[in-house]
Amino acid sequence: MRTLIRPGLAGLLGLAVAACGAHQARLVPPPPISPATAIVGATLWDGTGRAPVPNAVTVIRADRILCAGAVGECPVPQGAKVIAAKGQYLIPGLIDSHVHLLFVQNGSATEDLGLDLRDLLAQGITTLRDMGNNPAVLLSRVAGFDAAPRVYAMQLVAGRRFFYPAMRLVRTERGVEYRQAPALTMQWLGWSPILFDRSDNPDAVVATARQAGAMGLKLYAQLDSVSIRRLTTAAHRAGMPVWGHAWPQPANVAEQTRAGMDGVVHAAGMAGELFTPEDRDTLVNDGALQAATARVATAASARDPRILATLDSMAAHNVMFEPTLDATRHSVASYDARIHHVPSIQEDYVRAAAAFGMEVTREAVTRGVRISAGTDHVAYGPVGDRASLLDELRLYVDSIGLTPTAALLAATRDAARAIGGDAGGQIGTIEAGRYADLVLLGANPLADIRNLEEVQLVMRGGRVWRPGQLRSGIAMIEAR
Repeated sequence: MRTLIRPGLAGLLGLAVAACGAHQARLVPPPPISPATAIVGATLWDGTGRAPVPNAVTVIRADRILCAGAVGECPVPQGAKVIAAKGQYLIPGLIDSHVHLLFVQNGSATEDLGLDLRDLLAQGITTLRDMGNNPAVLLSRVAGFDAAPRVYAMQLVAGRRFFYPAMRLVRTERGVEYRQAPALTMQWLGWSPILFDRSDNPDAVVATARQAGAMGLKLYAQLDSVSIRRLTTAAHRAGMPVWGHAWPQPANVAEQTRAGMDGVVHAAGMAGELFTPEDRDTLVNDGALQAATARVATAASARDPRILATLDSMAAHNVMFEPTLDATRHSVASYDARIHHVPSIQEDYVRAAAAFGMEVTREAVTRGVRISAGTDHVAYGPVGDRASLLDELRLYVDSIGLTPTAALLAATRDAARAIGGDAGGQIGTIEAGRYADLVLLGANPLADIRNLEEVQLVMRGGRVWRPGQLRSGIAMIEAR
């Protein structure tokens, strides 16, 4: 006998069986929306080129900026945490586009790193680009620090003679020294330069750098123009920026510019424009390079037609320039402070580089070369001996002739362009969708660049710190 089950009843029975024999589907509630934070009443300088906005409102949710502008442009969301900032000045987080954080001593990284990162954050520096390191080691170490700027790593690349030069005796102020390969010294510090020959595959170098966590290449030394062009082309194909020393012997800045590089560092290296390709090829070791630079680098030679033509070419090709003036100033001050004075090639070089580099930077600005504020800051040794972003910006204003606004752009919007790639597109200005990297100041930096010292609070990725608490080691505080 057949049992007939009506369709409606069959459906009910199926639901019952499903309920008994299978997990019931449960509705998952959406994650709670994080509360917004609103900075209200400050004068906003957003770094985009827009005029300062008085009595502005800047709204942040999680690690991003939701809105920044006048009161009518940005309503404060209901329930937002409000930071009252009337009479203060809000600017983008500062960027130092040239630092060196990783140093290994006696087989382990120094303990200065965490202290240095907190102090940099307390100065309002929310982003760093490390230009010499082991990317994987550096980034893993930095990830362990809660209170720190965001860090991007570049991968060092150098030619064969950087790794395998003839061992040599070098006369220094301490006597005669037996010098090893520069690459070996770097590796001893914990850095990891990659060797590149003209016959090597540049795409393999780029892949190795990317796998290590690097976001770009820094072409360091002993690379000719053909190698530079091949490496630059491969990196750009992969969406990675390429920067280099202003004089990675034998190539000079004019050749780097024609190769399509994104930027060069160290104003003193522009002395390479004053030598023929044949002469540059013979200046392999540091002593010869320093002696040659000391011989030709003067304030007058900075205006040599060959240098001016290269600066014009850099401006035309949008190649950026990172002069690192404060690091040279510190070196001169170190020699000035010595009680016992022993003449040396190194001192001659430093003094020549200081005057020459200052004049080259003035000419670069006059000719429209875009400046990125990198310092060559290091995270070890006496704090007073370390190059400072605030001092670099003071030099731009006091000695180079930039306005405070132009100096600030070099450490915000233009430094973000120097970093480049997806990373650079998320920092450097106060705009909707960008990282909430902000600095609240007690005085107007557009009136006096020294007012950058008046940091009231720093926000990095939506998290708020006070300078005194960072320097004392007290953990992050929330805005109240």
